[in-house]
Amino acid sequence: MISTFSFSYPWWYLIFCLLAGAAYAVAMYRKEDKFQNYSPWFKRLLAFLRGTSVFFISLLLLSPFIKMVLEETKRPMVILATDQSASIGSALSRESSSQWSQKVQELKTKLSDKFETTHLRFGDQVYVNGADSFQLKSTNISQLFQYIEDNYSDQNLGAVILATDGIYNEGANPQYQAEKIKSPVYTIALGDTTQKKDVYVQQVLYNRIAYLGDQFPIQVDISAFQCSGSTIQLTLEQITGKSVTPVATETINLASKTFFTTKTFLVTAGKPGIARYRVRAGNVAGEWNTANNNRDIFIEILDGRQKILLLANAPHPDLGALKAILSSNKNYEAEITFIKDLKDPLSKYSLVFLHNLPSENADIQGVLSQLDKFSIPRIFIVGMQTSLPKFNKAQQTIAIAGNSRNNEEIQGEFNSGFSLFTTSDVLKSTLKSFPPLLTPFGEYKLQGAGSVYLYQNIKKIKTNYPLITFDEQNGIKTAVICGEGIWKWRLFDYLQHENHDLVNELVGKTVQLTSVKSDKRKFRASTSKNIYKENEVILFDAQLYNEGYEMINEPDVQLSIKDETGKEYPFSFNRIQNYYSLDAGLFSQGSYSYTASTNYNGKVLTTTGTFSVEAIQLEQFDLTARHGLLKSISEQTGGFLSSPQNLEALADSLLQNTNIKPVLYESKSTRHIIELKWLFFLILGLLSSEWFLRRYFGSY
Repeated sequence: MISTFSFSYPWWYLIFCLLAGAAYAVAMYRKEDKFQNYSPWFKRLLAFLRGTSVFFISLLLLSPFIKMVLEETKRPMVILATDQSASIGSALSRESSSQWSQKVQELKTKLSDKFETTHLRFGDQVYVNGADSFQLKSTNISQLFQYIEDNYSDQNLGAVILATDGIYNEGANPQYQAEKIKSPVYTIALGDTTQKKDVYVQQVLYNRIAYLGDQFPIQVDISAFQCSGSTIQLTLEQITGKSVTPVATETINLASKTFFTTKTFLVTAGKPGIARYRVRAGNVAGEWNTANNNRDIFIEILDGRQKILLLANAPHPDLGALKAILSSNKNYEAEITFIKDLKDPLSKYSLVFLHNLPSENADIQGVLSQLDKFSIPRIFIVGMQTSLPKFNKAQQTIAIAGNSRNNEEIQGEFNSGFSLFTTSDVLKSTLKSFPPLLTPFGEYKLQGAGSVYLYQNIKKIKTNYPLITFDEQNGIKTAVICGEGIWKWRLFDYLQHENHDLVNELVGKTVQLTSVKSDKRKFRASTSKNIYKENEVILFDAQLYNEGYEMINEPDVQLSIKDETGKEYPFSFNRIQNYYSLDAGLFSQGSYSYTASTNYNGKVLTTTGTFSVEAIQLEQFDLTARHGLLKSISEQTGGFLSSPQNLEALADSLLQNTNIKPVLYESKSTRHIIELKWLFFLILGLLSSEWFLRRYFGSY
């Protein structure tokens, strides 16, 4: 450590400190006659003590400080990353896996003599702590390199040792990510590169959502090696509990040593819920791995799309824009009908838009009667063709005093107090720049207990006139959009962002809030989603409401999960703020049902549901090691490829590598002298010594 003294003032100010100390000592002891009977040195000693004390006190007034330079030598770091995926476990027996773990530990111990060593384990994620398992469900090597770059790029990283078989089934090609690491990567080639006799389901492509009664495709990619001349049966089965029902079968002739083909099955969605299907490829005599011949998939079948009617007074660009927005959502099926052509009953629709209705030439009393009869929500779009007197009678959300002969251009102003749904910050900030809508000139008043989502901004002036409003009366939801020209918003959104995401968000959430049925249950429990992967934890939340529909969490809530065999897994919810939450952990592949229950005010409240867990089979499909990839990674980073049998040679090479050197780190710090405790005690000691001597020799 190197230290230097500095001052906040010029150094020659020290002269004044010396003069102050000398002047104080001379003034005090020059004519002092109390010590005449003692040796002259005693008087000089007292003067020295007083002068030195005054000098140090004066010195502190100059705000001196110490500049310290600390030099620290840090050894180079070596990261040892070992693959813990199931493909490694398949290549190692239980005995050899323990031997391999011991070899890795010996390598780490030997390198620790010269280097700082860090052991990372990876598979689907990167793990700093833990033990060897060789059971992780997927391999993401590029994620490992990204982790090293993010956490160790600012350190003295000398080398990375990567022990894997080169098989990756998640993430990008690791070669591109390895280029970002500025240290050599030494690879240890695990696994077997021999192409063995095998048939496997390489990939299954399907939509996760289908609609009741629709046909949907399931595309299956089949690969085979060393199976030329064999014939297999490819079968699609539906699994319901313990029941297995064949759906379709294909015969495949394996015509070459390296074989690949694609087969597509068309399946009809026959029952709402989560449907489980299994793709099964037949075995071939002598096949070494049969675990990859099957794959299970889960498809959520919905009970039909919500049908939405765009009922209009006359053709208008808004109709095409709204239909395009609604059609972009798989849950909606929109159709356009003009009021004069309306013949079909409205009971089949979940939501009806009333564009420029009612008008001077079209009365919609019959339409409103049907909507009220079946409790169908509706969205009014007020435009230049709307008859305002008839409109005021058709709903009780907004009253407009004016006429449609005069119009006004208005823009949307977000209501910060709106809380029925969330709005992205991008939409909030962009909304003011959208082209203005055209609305009838007049005075707009909110009626009842409606919630205003957007206010009207007229010529850059924010008003309290509602633009988009939501209301619910007698269990029927109503929304009113006071303006036409949504088609311009859609074009503007694409012009600015080359997509329609913002307009889709605005219209989509408007439709969702209006069309969704109110849930009046006082106790609810649900999972965060319906289909999980087997490495995802199952999360639940529950809400309990009192008589005033205020959320509470006083009573205990129990949860029971049952698998397909009837085995039960009991849980208790945790209380968080005013609701309940539960992390049920990991579950194996299969379909599950759950029942949540609580006892509130002497009544037992229950709610039920289902979820499914799909297996991650990535590590079973391709078990042929990719040592060529490992060699390429090592060569491009300055390392080399090693075998598990040559770990001693790898360690010796690193220990003898003169390019991996310690780094001298220099850090600077500044400390004011007044912070030094020893200086305080020094001044105190000088003054105390002077006082003691004077006292002892009779002066005080």
